[in-house]
Amino acid sequence: MMKKDQIWIGIVCVILGIIIAFQFRIVQRNYFHGMSPHIKSTELINEVSQLRSQKSKLQSEFDELDKKLKSIEEAASSDNIMINKLRSDAQKYKSFSGLTDVSGEGIIITIDNPPKDLNYSDDINIVYDYELIINLVNELNSAGAEAIMINNQRLTSYSEIRAAGNSININTIPQSTPYIIKVIGNKDTLDGAINQRFGIVSTIRSRGYLVDTKKAEEVSIKKYTGITNFIYAKTKE
Repeated sequence: MMKKDQIWIGIVCVILGIIIAFQFRIVQRNYFHGMSPHIKSTELINEVSQLRSQKSKLQSEFDELDKKLKSIEEAASSDNIMINKLRSDAQKYKSFSGLTDVSGEGIIITIDNPPKDLNYSDDINIVYDYELIINLVNELNSAGAEAIMINNQRLTSYSEIRAAGNSININTIPQSTPYIIKVIGNKDTLDGAINQRFGIVSTIRSRGYLVDTKKAEEVSIKKYTGITNFIYAKTKE
């Protein structure tokens, strides 16, 4: 009887061994793709090591790109500063050349012919004495005038003031009385320069013409609208 029990126990053990081996192979196939746990563990360690290496490489590339981006941003900022300065300089030179509207403190001068009555001759006409206006402009420039406009005509280095029939041409445009001269600059200096004793205003009045001058906190002067073509003058490199 004991021998028979031992046989059955042996059979059961064999069956259990087969079942366990079968289950182990299933686990090995499903989770380790047929590899032993030791081999699979080694493979995972290698993959982790590779991923860490790739991460380190990508981080280095990112840091390098970040440095380049910051360098580009700094260069762009520097370029913007330079561009803004160039724009500011261009605007300043346009103002000096009369190519932009300007405003600021200054003075306003009005010159007119005297009333036509028995006390004045018909020959008294500022058109015939237009050089007085030229002299006035010269005095204003000497006193630091930054912009001058006569009857909405902005004066530039190309402007002409000359008699043309019964009017005065300014920038080739005929202008009639009264002549309203707007000037931007230090209002006290400008006013003092033209109103000094025996100055230009005194001279104009002595010829019988009406002259009014007043200081202004805000004088607006329009830009020069003419066209200047350079034919002989070339830019020197």
